[in-house]
Amino acid sequence: MRKSVEVLKESIKGEVLLNEPLFKHCSFKIGGPAEVLVKPYDVYDLQTALSWAKRNKMPVFVMGNGTNVIFSDSGVAGVVIKLSEGFSYLEFSGTEALVQAGFPIQGLLEEAMKRGLGGMEFAWGIPGAVGGSIVMNAGSNSHFVSTRVNYIDVMDLNGKVFQMKHDELKFDYRYSILQDEELILFDALFNFERRPPEEIGRERDLNLRMRRQKQPISYPCAGSVFKNPPTTYAGRVIEETGCKGLKVGDAQISELHANFIVNLGNATAFDVVSLIRKVQNRVYKQKDLILDLEVKLVGNFEGIELLKKK
Repeated sequence: MRKSVEVLKESIKGEVLLNEPLFKHCSFKIGGPAEVLVKPYDVYDLQTALSWAKRNKMPVFVMGNGTNVIFSDSGVAGVVIKLSEGFSYLEFSGTEALVQAGFPIQGLLEEAMKRGLGGMEFAWGIPGAVGGSIVMNAGSNSHFVSTRVNYIDVMDLNGKVFQMKHDELKFDYRYSILQDEELILFDALFNFERRPPEEIGRERDLNLRMRRQKQPISYPCAGSVFKNPPTTYAGRVIEETGCKGLKVGDAQISELHANFIVNLGNATAFDVVSLIRKVQNRVYKQKDLILDLEVKLVGNFEGIELLKKK
């Protein structure tokens, strides 16, 4: 394995790490090692890494900045590809922006504001990179990133590159077809609208202030844990069932926002998933409602079976 990894290292401009702890690469600060972690510099690097993984019969998981994932304590087998530092190109043309998947969503909004481009003010304060925000169709207050996406460029696991238009992505609440297809988003074209920078700035300040007041940003976490049910909010349901403040180990349902689980310091993935199951069970028992996960579990979580809608 080490000899083969050395071949990969010599073949790309990006970084290749063996048994790299994943807690260093996610906002929850939780997770065991990736068997191989690759940070590709460009599209060629990405194709090379995928080809190497295929030759070595290794599974592939692609991540951005790790703001919406829970990595298992045992880590992740195979190749974890992190699109962040390398895939950070941004170019504006009129009201459009071509941006790579690893570019921070907040950085995109800042650069757009400087040019008097708005229309995504709802996204101020949403963590993570552009790629993940599109895959998960991130949003706030019934507004979604998808409304500003014109097209994306993707790569399949064989290294083939092609383009997908907005309608092909089948966007829905916290969903895009990319969640069900073995495709890697590496850049996207966004459409903005002309707005005075000072107006955008005021909305930015308001949104960021509201997030600081309502969300536990001082602790490691992975954002909203559960999707909102059709007629209510997950946080409200969790609070109504008495789960606010509930703990397993160092994982706790936030006292500030009940749809956040925070890492008080030494939480494990097992702690977090056990707490998720406790909340699901209590909500199901009291409300006859199954809360669906918004965060993604990556790795081996055998031993804890979560509730899922049939």
